Amino acid sequence: MVLRVNAAMQRRLDSIQTKLLLARQASAITRETLADDLGIAKRTLRDWETCYDSPSLAHALNWASRLGYQLTLADRLGKAKPEPVAAEGEAPWELREMRRLTPPLKSRREARKISQEDLALIIGVARSTLRRWEDGEQLSRLIALIVWSDRLDFTLDLEPRPQLRRSAALARA
Repeated sequence: MVLRVNAAMQRRLDSIQTKLLLARQASAITRETLADDLGIAKRTLRDWETCYDSPSLAHALNWASRLGYQLTLADRLGKAKPEPVAAEGEAPWELREMRRLTPPLKSRREARKISQEDLALIIGVARSTLRRWEDGEQLSRLIALIVWSDRLDFTLDLEPRPQLRRSAALARA
């Protein structure tokens, strides 16, 4: 199976990576400091920031978090923003974040009466892979999450983490 990525989806990935570059620059964090914090090589971070390469979903989640952002879903159909599910438990943080993002995707697929097998074919992955993503058992790749979201009329983007928004509002008061 080959993941079905089009130019718009690649632009969405590039946009997320560029926003993270701009967030790093705005916060005056050096590339070396952030790379050390993420446990990656400075060159790897440079490749991500220039969109020469893309991070895994786990790395993207951590990269965004370190800069005060989180990945979120927005409904392209203009409906209410999907409410993320608070993912608790002893799973690694990255899996909990994936579990926060996936319920609206699974709900939309089920509401449209699309089988996992059919959606997997549309996305370009195996049905068992889609099942593991929906159940929060396995992280998708970042580009795969973008493709999956797109096929269900969602857009994956960055937003400031909620606790940071509250802190900033309190500081202004």
